[in-house]
Amino acid sequence: MNRCHRKSLLAISLIAPLLLSSSAYAKIVCWTNSDNIRECGNAVPPEYAQKKTETLNKRGMTTEVNERAKTPEEIAAEKVRLAEEQRLIDEEAHREKDRLTYDRVLLATYLTESDIIRSRDRQTTSIDASIEVTNITIDKLNEKLVEEKKKAANYERAGKPLPERMQQDISSLQEQIDGKNRFIETKKAEKQKLYDKYQAEIIRFRELKADGVKLR
Repeated sequence: MNRCHRKSLLAISLIAPLLLSSSAYAKIVCWTNSDNIRECGNAVPPEYAQKKTETLNKRGMTTEVNERAKTPEEIAAEKVRLAEEQRLIDEEAHREKDRLTYDRVLLATYLTESDIIRSRDRQTTSIDASIEVTNITIDKLNEKLVEEKKKAANYERAGKPLPERMQQDISSLQEQIDGKNRFIETKKAEKQKLYDKYQAEIIRFRELKADGVKLR
């Protein structure tokens, strides 16, 4: 064998492992085994096919990552999470639609802030009148109650039993007074709620006017 031929064989023997190495490591897949140890090879063993895997190129750089398959419990939880996210999105869309409708009605109903105040005052004045009339009725009922209680006191001082009709009249008057007072408290709460509503409308009306929003 001449020198030239020996050199050719030597070159082939040196290059062959490199060629094989390049071919073998063109695509390497890595996974974690049951002992939590990272392993790599040309193919993932069947028992780890559902695990997370990483594909490496010949330079050892990750080119692809496949996440592990989700468990039925994780899939169910993901569905719940997505459904909740969609519910929140739908609720916000509904609120936004309501806000736009509210703004359109507000601008269509009132031309100026003074219009809102006049509307508020008309309704609160009506409530105040109702409360005033009820207070007058309460005063009259209290007068009758005082009168009946004086009669009852005379009976007690005389040592006489209180007539059943008088007891009923006193109880009825007291019940009427209590009912009227409850009515007044209800009307006061209604007035405050109405005032708060109009105050919110005034604030929103100012914001819309400041932003130059027009009715469409």
